[in-house]
Parts: sequence; structure tokens; C-alpha cells
Amino acid sequence: MLTKKNNIYFIGIGGIGMSGLAEYYLRNGFNVSGSDMTPSHITERLIALGAKIHTGHSDKNLDPTIDTVVYTSAVKSDNPEFRRAKELGLRLIRRAEMLGEIVNDKYLIAVSGTHGKTTTTAMIGKLLVDAGLDPLIFVGGNVQLFDGGASRFGSGKYAVVEADEYDRSFLALRPDVTVITNIDEDHLDIYKDLDEIKETFKLFCDRSKYGAYMVYCGDDENIKSFMNTINREKISYGFDEKNYLKILNYHPADNALNFTVMNSTSSYEGIRLNMPGRHNALNSTACFAVSKVIGVAFDKYKESIRGFRTVDRRMQLKLDRGGIRVYDDYSHHPAEIKASLAGLKEMNKGRLITVFQPHLYSRTRDFYKDFARELSAADEIILMDIYPAREKPIQGITSELICNEIRKMGGNVSLISENEKIIDKLMSDIKPGDNIVFQGAGSITDLCSEFVNKLVQMQN
Repeated sequence: MLTKKNNIYFIGIGGIGMSGLAEYYLRNGFNVSGSDMTPSHITERLIALGAKIHTGHSDKNLDPTIDTVVYTSAVKSDNPEFRRAKELGLRLIRRAEMLGEIVNDKYLIAVSGTHGKTTTTAMIGKLLVDAGLDPLIFVGGNVQLFDGGASRFGSGKYAVVEADEYDRSFLALRPDVTVITNIDEDHLDIYKDLDEIKETFKLFCDRSKYGAYMVYCGDDENIKSFMNTINREKISYGFDEKNYLKILNYHPADNALNFTVMNSTSSYEGIRLNMPGRHNALNSTACFAVSKVIGVAFDKYKESIRGFRTVDRRMQLKLDRGGIRVYDDYSHHPAEIKASLAGLKEMNKGRLITVFQPHLYSRTRDFYKDFARELSAADEIILMDIYPAREKPIQGITSELICNEIRKMGGNVSLISENEKIIDKLMSDIKPGDNIVFQGAGSITDLCSEFVNKLVQMQN
């Protein structure tokens, strides 16, 4: 464990996961510094709290007083700061291990799953805050409920964390309550196949504390394939009537979801969530299951979930004006796109336009046909170039693969590389009743903001 004498350096301090840890140590009196490739509102927030942050990675950034260097799986062995830390014999620790050091001694609620874990973590975190339990929270997105940050610092006995399966990071955690929202084929740059992903989730469950609870979506066949081998208390939830917690009377209306949850003895009625999509009914039912485990009253749960507003970039309504709605959505996997577009079509009767930026060459290579199928639910699709993130280009892998598949299906699709031309096309075509969603995990969020600003100017 770290002591007050530690000076901590974060390689990639502007990432969501890293920034939460950096803020935790800043607020606990540690000296924090780090680097990131570009400044952002996240790095500005950390600087305001007292962090020293360098733009770009350089071995010269490592101050002689630094004794602990934190890194993630995205940091390669040839990173100059990583190399320098090894040369100096500094303590090198993965972000996941540092998170485990902080939270494993708490009553830990860890939320895992291929999709939906950020929203579900935020829901559970808000519930504990509203119940006066003063939790420590680490979530993989900026949450306005937590002052716009990705973490919340409480002194109660509970910790709520998003448990990331990427590079098996969640295996550093030992939860008291393990939540699994779903398991899907993803991160195939890390995992060999779906079977290896399921085996890793099983291992995560097995690493939970003695007497832990497994809260899992019983509608998901991939979870059910191994859950009966886990020797822990189990609570399943979902739409299927075989679940312990069953979702009934599901009714989307007025840009909200209304439903009932029933177990073998009781009916919990009048639940309202101000978000679209069956997947969010599932997420909020996972939150309800946690409320039962820790003993939060149903009225408090119902009040908390009704007041929940989405995490930044999770189907976030950015503009509702002049009959036009604009959403910013982090969806970057075919299953996420399917759920998001289905939720929007449930809520809104007008035309649905999606602007999609594929994330990673490897994900595009593995899922381009699936992307095309799910995007075709929209009335109009605009495709951007692939956002590379941590990857180098792969020969022959471009957004045109998705575009060609959509055209085979008869979809209305355009492939446009320049942001300005995308905005021009939208501005010339939009009309009252339209719903426009910007989807992807890359820089598309900036394009969404630019479009909203242009639209507001036009409407004024």
C-alpha cells in the first residue's frame, strides 16, 4: 500500500480509469503528476486539484522524487516513461492492481459485463449515495451526479467499481457483490474467442470473497453457461420468467421506461427510469438486485432510479429543440448499437439518423458485417473513417467494408471522411421530428458538440 511519502506518476493520466485514481490520491494528500498525449477537460480538472501534467510522453518527465509509476495495458514496453521507470528501479504498478489495493478491503460491489457496466455502476453508486451510505465509487465515464468526474470519494464501508474485462484487469478485484450485465464476443485483440472470454468471467466470479453474491442477467446464455458452477449466492434478473427477479409490465412512454419487478413473493411496482431502451431496464434491475442485497428500502430505490440521469456519452440527450433531438452515444460494438437504436425507435416516431465512427481496425475487421446489420435499423447512416485509438492500420480494413455491406442490404448510407461535410449534409437535410445519434468511442463526441452548436445557431 502507498503511504503519504509517495509521489505518484500516471502514464496516460487523462484516461477515464486513470483520472479517477489520480483524483483519489490527490484528494488524499499525495503528490500526483503524469502525462497524456493531449490536454482535455479531464487533465484540466486534475491540474485544478493540484496535479502536474505533461503533454506527451518523455523520459525527462520523470522527476527524481517519483517513487511509484502507474500504467495501463495500453502502455507498451517501448514507452519512454515506462522504460525510464524500469531503469530507475521505481515501483511499477498496473492501474487494476492499484484499484484493488484501494477497494478490496471495503464491502466491494463490482460491476462487470461486456456492455452496460458504466451505466449500471453509476446507478448503483447513486443509489448508495441517496441511501446515505457514503460510498467510494470508481466508474468508467464522467457522471454529472458525481460533479462531472469518474469517481466519488466517500468514507463509508462500501465501494462501487466498474470491473473491466479488458486485458483481464478485473481479476485484481475481490468483490462482495459481483454484477454481470452480459457477456459478448469483444476485445478479440486480447482474447482468443468467446470461450476464453467466458472462462475469464468465470474466474472473476470464483475470485469473489467467501459468501459473496452473484447478481447476473439470466437472459444471457453466455453467463448461464457457467453460473451453475459458481459456489456463491445467486440472484438472476431479466425479462425471462425463469429469473428470480422478473421484469413485467414494461412500457416505454414520454422518453422514459415504466415497469414492475417481481420475485417469488412480492411485486415491486411503479418503477420509472428516464432513459430509453430495454437494456436500461435490465441495468436498473441489476441495481434493484443490489438494493435487496444491502438492504436499501424499495421506496428509496424507486426514488433514486427515477432521479438517475445518464452517464456522459451513454445515449446522452444533447439537444431537444425545434422538434429535433440529438444524442451522443458511446456505442462501439454491434450489440450496443442494436440496443441503443432499438431504444430510440421505441421512444421516438420520427426519422432516425445515425452517424457512426468505427473504433479500432481489429474490431472493424471482426464485426463489419454485424455493424452493417445493426446500423441498418436506422433510416439513414453516415459512416466516418475508423478511429484507430491504440492500433496501427490493418491492410484492407476501412469503413468501406461496413458501407458496402449496408448497401447490399438496401440501406441508405454515406461514407464521409470530413467532419465539415458531415455537418453540411445533416444541416441541409434535417427536419422536425428527426432523431440524430452520434455513435462511437472515439473523437465523434466532438463532432456531436460541433453539430449541436451549429444547429442552435441556425434555430436562434
